Amino acid sequence: MSEHSHLIRLQKLRLYGMAEAWRELQAEGHRQALSNEALLLRLLDAEQADRQARSLSYQLKAARFPVHRDLSSIDWSETPLESARIEQLASGSYCKRPARPPIHRPLQSP
Repeated sequence: MSEHSHLIRLQKLRLYGMAEAWRELQAEGHRQALSNEALLLRLLDAEQADRQARSLSYQLKAARFPVHRDLSSIDWSETPLESARIEQLASGSYCKRPARPPIHRPLQSP
């Protein structure tokens, strides 16, 4: 069988990671003499990585996270929030100031 027919069979089986790894192996040529076990492990690793990447991509798409916006793109005239306060919170400057610990005194009995 030709290399092209192997690719078609892998794609029909929906083994896209293996198909891509097979293309890479064919592009490398015979520079590396891989044993059957090493070749199979490389193809399996590529398939597993591809499936994990596609699964993560699907999950992120299904989560429907809002579009990322930074503070410079917000029109502050359309929101009741104060831009200075939000920018202060976003900078995290309130975390950098040392907070005074509360003073604990023993209770005095009368």
